[in-house]
Amino acid sequence: MRVEDYDSKCEVADPADIDAVLSKRHGDGLNSFWLSHGAEDFPAINILVRADLAYVHYFPKEREPGFASAAKVPGPRSNGTTIFFEYPSEKMWVSNRAVIPFSDALRVAQEYAVSATRPKCIDWSEL
Repeated sequence: MRVEDYDSKCEVADPADIDAVLSKRHGDGLNSFWLSHGAEDFPAINILVRADLAYVHYFPKEREPGFASAAKVPGPRSNGTTIFFEYPSEKMWVSNRAVIPFSDALRVAQEYAVSATRPKCIDWSEL
């Protein structure tokens, strides 16, 4: 599986390597990871990270809105938003109803490494 972040690109397959690559953070605990397989750009997964929180977006094909992670248990500010950074200087406001623990996003990446289909380990909202 190919993993790209703000400033690097690598190939990973081993679950321990996936954990290490997705642990990389910039600035205030931020990063954005794009996951894909081989030379293909789609299907793809984007994981936005802010400390121990994440937002995950699955794109099955180019120009399709895809699916967003869905929080199993809304947090105390379920109607609020969390700011993530898709690029180091590009803010993205994400509904807290789509924010999940980073540990769940890591499970998504590990499942996606085995198969390019939409992972089943979290709940999704179709966009």
